[in-house]
Amino acid sequence: MSLTYPSFARRVLLTLGAIGIVSGLAASQTESGSLDQSISAYRDRMLSEQPRAARDNPTRPVLSSDAVQIEPLAQLAGSQDPATRRQSLMTGPNPLAFPPPNELLDQLPDPSRARQVFQQRLDEVRKTAREDRIAKKYERVVNKALEYLQQLDRGQRVQLSLAQCIQRALEYNYTVRIDTHNPAIAATRLIEAEAAFDAVFFLDYSDSSRDQPTASELAGNQSKLRSYGGGFRQLFPSGMRAEVSLVQARTETDLQFATLNPSYATTFQAQFSQPILRNFGLDVNRATINLRRTDLRISEYQFYARVRDTLLSVEQAYWQLVSARRSATILAESVAQNYDTYRSMEQRQQHDATPVELANSEARWRSREVEFIEAVKQVRDAEDQLKNLINDPDLLLSVDTEIVPTQTPFAAAITLDHFGEVRTALDNRSEIFEAKERIQASRIQTAVAKNQTLPQLDLTFNYQVQGLGTNADASFDGVTSNRFRSYTVGVNFSYPIGNRGPRSAHRRARLQESQAVTALKQVMDNVVLEVNNEIRRLLFRYKQLPPQLRAVQAAVRNLSAMQARTQAINPSFLETELANIEQLAANRRTLLQVLIDYNIGIVTLEKAKGTLLDYNNVIVK
Repeated sequence: MSLTYPSFARRVLLTLGAIGIVSGLAASQTESGSLDQSISAYRDRMLSEQPRAARDNPTRPVLSSDAVQIEPLAQLAGSQDPATRRQSLMTGPNPLAFPPPNELLDQLPDPSRARQVFQQRLDEVRKTAREDRIAKKYERVVNKALEYLQQLDRGQRVQLSLAQCIQRALEYNYTVRIDTHNPAIAATRLIEAEAAFDAVFFLDYSDSSRDQPTASELAGNQSKLRSYGGGFRQLFPSGMRAEVSLVQARTETDLQFATLNPSYATTFQAQFSQPILRNFGLDVNRATINLRRTDLRISEYQFYARVRDTLLSVEQAYWQLVSARRSATILAESVAQNYDTYRSMEQRQQHDATPVELANSEARWRSREVEFIEAVKQVRDAEDQLKNLINDPDLLLSVDTEIVPTQTPFAAAITLDHFGEVRTALDNRSEIFEAKERIQASRIQTAVAKNQTLPQLDLTFNYQVQGLGTNADASFDGVTSNRFRSYTVGVNFSYPIGNRGPRSAHRRARLQESQAVTALKQVMDNVVLEVNNEIRRLLFRYKQLPPQLRAVQAAVRNLSAMQARTQAINPSFLETELANIEQLAANRRTLLQVLIDYNIGIVTLEKAKGTLLDYNNVIVK
């Protein structure tokens, strides 16, 4: 199976080719229906406390995307027929008051925008500062911070949006490409199982010569036998085995009393064997087909989950790279502030700065420099992690390429319907479908095991028409005259004393079926737990964003106010200023962590609901 994608597509549709499969047996459909009723009852019980307004007015906003004409194997969801188009999911903005996103993001600039943001801050300082020394000091900090940020620059730079990373991962990711073959492999096993009922054509030939002593002249010493024939045999879904053959044999002997020498004997034979109890019926004989069909569906659900998990890993790696780069910007400014403080302390060494204060300021600067170096390493690690997930041949791990994320973090509120999200998860998670298929497979195995506890009772029938002559034509004409006919009807019965083996196998199958049902309930509970955790994560991260932003703003005002009202510059002031600078950097890093975790929480919630592919306009067929 192969996947083809245009390089310019923003969203991608994965198409999984699979062979057509016949519908299940009536008994299997009945069992599947009862299982669906059981699952529906379980879901209704879990959602019984849902408010009526939430049930009657579900909101499912649609995420629009540009339609792009691409190959039939991979197309955007928006290019499908409107009657069959699947709508993507997007949470809508909450009308609650929230600070403007730009106000938050300006506190957390990417290194690519650091110069612009730093210049804006410098302009603001020049407007509000009472003394020129404050503006000059921050100007030195900006220049030093930009000098530190140059460590992130490399020879090659690539700008990537989140959509481009997802598209490239779907096209090139090794895990997706490997698992793409699994459904096709499972389809071949299904065809192999169905081939058990194909008719078989066979040919037999033998040539033998015998020379042995005899005790009577009425028996020949030497004889030659040549036999050749062919026919068809087939296994039927009812368990019947049928064989039709036509065999001709030429016999030559030295027996003097043989009337026909050589003689030609032709035999037409039809044989039938039909189980009456054990191995009787469609359910038993087609069990392997039904199991392989179930395996095929499980393989498709597993592939769906693999694609979903890969997209989640890509998005998480993308946001981790965003976090690492913006954290490096925050640390670069903090290191520059520490360096400027150390230089100021060094200049005051001949006046009022003690060696202890000078050593303390240098220690702080060096420790922050070590943190920045670690931040640069984390940026490189995050870039490699994203490259390893994308596996794009244009972004080799062996090539030192700087990846610049262009996606802006989402910094607005979202609307969540708790019970609606749980209901969506129970309706869409592939793990639930997979668990249901495993129950179906265990029921098939239970039915087979139950059948094997029955006695072996087979009805056999053998019918022959024979012809004899001095040549092959005369012998065959004798068969067509239907003169010499024979038939045999038989019944074969067997039953193991105690029947312990089949009964034990039946009990094991029933236990495994019960185990599969319990596993389904466990999967559903785990899905609900995962959705609850992700909803709680989003709600609390949202609650943390405004106060954390206000904490950053307060730290900025505190630093500005302290610098504005200070008349004397002494080591004590420099220490206090440095503490405020570090507090501001810590608040900004905490704000960044909350914001990134908020963005990751959005996609992990979509993953928990089983709608992450819809969220990204990716459809697996």
